[in-house]
Amino acid sequence: MRTGSNCKYNRTSSRSNGNGKCYVNPFQIPVEEFEDKVFVDCNTSVTWLDGTVGTKRANGVRLDLGKRLLDPRGVYKCLGTDIYDKKESTVQVYYRMCQSCVEMDSATLAGIIVTDIIATLLLALGVYCFAGHETGRLSGGADTQALLKNDQLYQPLRDREDAQYSRLGENWHRSK
Repeated sequence: MRTGSNCKYNRTSSRSNGNGKCYVNPFQIPVEEFEDKVFVDCNTSVTWLDGTVGTKRANGVRLDLGKRLLDPRGVYKCLGTDIYDKKESTVQVYYRMCQSCVEMDSATLAGIIVTDIIATLLLALGVYCFAGHETGRLSGGADTQALLKNDQLYQPLRDREDAQYSRLGENWHRSK
């Protein structure tokens, strides 16, 4: 059990006795956390006013609000006994454990890891299949033309000086 530090009350005079219960005056209304559930206890019957509708336990003097992770909240009323016979007290319970959490167990985590590995392997296989075999294209050796070995078939390039920038390097010796 833990103290009800997650509880918020509609009265300013709340206290904890250290055994996991929170109390509100004029008489004690304990809010207990047992395992993963939240309970509101009264000496008489507990009445739901607003919020989470719980399940009554133990002759209607204990109200089960459900799991802490489901953020139980609401306002509940208890009637007093003994010296508080004609009094009633209310308690507001407000839990906010997690706004958008996902419960992760070992099986879920293992499933995510295995799925990630399979998806990565399928993606690698797809890239290999599409990039490795390009159909309809000849090999790289077929793209080049064989040069003729007879130099007489080729004409040497002539010096042309009709271009705009041809006179910039006139002092440089050009090899022909």
